[in-house]
Amino acid sequence: MAAARIIIGLTALIAAAPLIAQSSESPKNIIADAREIPQTQALNNQVGNTVAATEAQNAANQAQYEADKAAYAAALRQHHRDVVATDQTFIRQQIAYADAMRDYRAQVEACKRGSKAACNLPVPDPMTYM
Repeated sequence: MAAARIIIGLTALIAAAPLIAQSSESPKNIIADAREIPQTQALNNQVGNTVAATEAQNAANQAQYEADKAAYAAALRQHHRDVVATDQTFIRQQIAYADAMRDYRAQVEACKRGSKAACNLPVPDPMTYM
């Protein structure tokens, strides 16, 4: 029985020798790498979650941007200003308004986080974005 175990053990070592020889890493490094797999996976998951959150925030920002442009168009209609939606002046004004609102929201957010400089800035004027 002991001889059979020795033969099986030697056979396993001989079979594994080419694999170990092909590896540029020492067995200690291979073991260390195996222990780092959970940490690496956790970091990869964290990055994946951050990317997903960023994509969700970008989608929300884009939706808010479109809503701002629609609000500008609605405000014009409310004041009985008829414009052609393809009119270049209207398009520039609509984009300027949406850009000003985007910057205003960023300014408010910075102020809420404690930036006194952001709190002291004037409200963005859409005319400066044209």
